[in-house]
Amino acid sequence: MVPRAGSGLVITSRGNPLIRDLRALLRSPRRDTDRVAVEGWRALAAAVSAGARFEVVVYTPDAAGDARRAALRRDLRAQGAREVLAAPEVFAALAQVETPQGALGIARRPAPASPSVLDRPDALFVVLDGVQDPANVGAILRTAAAVGATAAVTVGGAADPFGPKALRASAGTAFRVPLMHVAAAATAAEEMRRRGVRLLVAAPRGGRLAAEVSFVRPLAMIFGNEGAGADEVWWRAGAEAVRLPIADGVESLNVAAAAAILLYRAAGLL
Repeated sequence: MVPRAGSGLVITSRGNPLIRDLRALLRSPRRDTDRVAVEGWRALAAAVSAGARFEVVVYTPDAAGDARRAALRRDLRAQGAREVLAAPEVFAALAQVETPQGALGIARRPAPASPSVLDRPDALFVVLDGVQDPANVGAILRTAAAVGATAAVTVGGAADPFGPKALRASAGTAFRVPLMHVAAAATAAEEMRRRGVRLLVAAPRGGRLAAEVSFVRPLAMIFGNEGAGADEVWWRAGAEAVRLPIADGVESLNVAAAAAILLYRAAGLL
């Protein structure tokens, strides 16, 4: 029997079948798995608010007794999430951060966004073409959610938005942005070009300054790999380069920092 919070039963062994299953999921997260781990109170609250469906939530006894989190726990129970208590040393085997808060949930991965979102005339798409750092992916998706982007598209070897590190960086907002993954940049570029979506590629050099560029929609803002940049197929599809002013001696901005500025401009909020 799986112990439940409130039953008085606490998992005290890392060899418990549930704990072993969760550790395997956390050690080797895959884009093709239908379950994702969400750790920490803020990420759990953001995910629930965005409609994420949880199967199980593991708490330490202290976390389960935190009266400040009672409403969130009620919301999770109301959607059918099982509650499990684990001793702090057992929870530590699951935690992905140095100072865990004692709450970790397993949610269903959202279904990919429908390709029909590409047909919206007012669309603002965020395209992550091979952005490999999970922290960058999560931070950009957090900005995408903040500006009300229509959808986000990960391309090629881009980090999984629902991997533990990316999900922490997005603070759970990855559940709020419709997401799809495309294996090849050429496929994504052709689909958007065919639908009349304007293509703007963030570039550290070349192109026009953001202050001089039109952000008329439908628009895809494309952010390339941290080292190699965006795939050249975007240029063949008619993309235009857009850059931010950078002082002499500075090679480039971090992709997440550049994305924050450009997406706010694209959304008309700066």
